[in-house]
Amino acid sequence: MNPRSWKVGLSGRQGVPLWAQGVLIILMLAGIVLVGVGVKGLVDSQRFMAKASRTNGVVVDVARVVQQERRGPSDNPYYVDVTYFHPVVQFVTAREQPVWFQAGEGSKDPSTYQVGDSVRVLYDPARPQDARLDTWFSRWGGSIMLGGLGLFLVVLGVVIWVALRSFGRAAGRGAPQNPQPQG
Repeated sequence: MNPRSWKVGLSGRQGVPLWAQGVLIILMLAGIVLVGVGVKGLVDSQRFMAKASRTNGVVVDVARVVQQERRGPSDNPYYVDVTYFHPVVQFVTAREQPVWFQAGEGSKDPSTYQVGDSVRVLYDPARPQDARLDTWFSRWGGSIMLGGLGLFLVVLGVVIWVALRSFGRAAGRGAPQNPQPQG
């Protein structure tokens, strides 16, 4: 079987090997999923902010959260414990209800949040336990990072696809398509 027959393009032209197409399609689909998750996060955050109340809160404790992070090369990874410090915040709702929550965002620097620090808080008046710090990252950061990574993967996949197709066409111009045996 002629290896050239294993190469197909979007419109049936020769160009990108089938295995590379599979890898690029998976890469771009993963990117599309991440863009979707990022957009959903932005929409959810916008909905939360539309109904949220703002108030001041006080850091009453700093929780130590240990997470394992992957380090090293991909062929020989190892994991290390990394400590993050998350503020535990107390605030009082408009109905004079005291609420405590541990913020989802934290810092590797233990001095970022100190007991007694004043922080801005967003909370859902119908469910005050649904609260978060009123920071740019808390509102938009994670969603924008996921969506941006997804967009990067999609663009990277398209660029590689176009480059491989262009390279395949350029290489194909120099060789005869169906060489005849010399007799």
